[in-house]
Amino acid sequence: MADREGLGAEGLDRIIERAQQALASAQAAGGGSAGGTSRDQSTALQGEGTAANGRVRATVAPGGRLSSLTVDPRLMRAGSEEMCAEIVKAVNAAVDDLRAKAVQQAGASPDAEELSATLLTLQQESVRQMEKFTQAINDVVLRFERRS
Repeated sequence: MADREGLGAEGLDRIIERAQQALASAQAAGGGSAGGTSRDQSTALQGEGTAANGRVRATVAPGGRLSSLTVDPRLMRAGSEEMCAEIVKAVNAAVDDLRAKAVQQAGASPDAEELSATLLTLQQESVRQMEKFTQAINDVVLRFERRS
């Protein structure tokens, strides 16, 4: 692949661009915000879950944080133990919903092995490019030395 890209800045730019794309994919898949996901995108993504025939509603934000919980007062008549069990069901459903939406939003993100292999290939290509670049510079220096 390095031969096809040729020697010089354009080939190196393509390698760097691929590495950046791979890292952006990894950050999106992992939910990282170091350079990929904006705050607006992460707050728009929410998971919602219900239990007890809709009498308990939970909303979960990225990071698994509970952002809202609504319990129909009539459920309180069932007792605290049953009410707590239904709350747990609703929150777990909301977390599952958030996870499903995050996977859907991320699309077919590469797994860790695939990403690692891609980055290793890019690293090897960049080393070959730098070797070619260094050899070309050495050749130019030798030509100048012969003329002197």
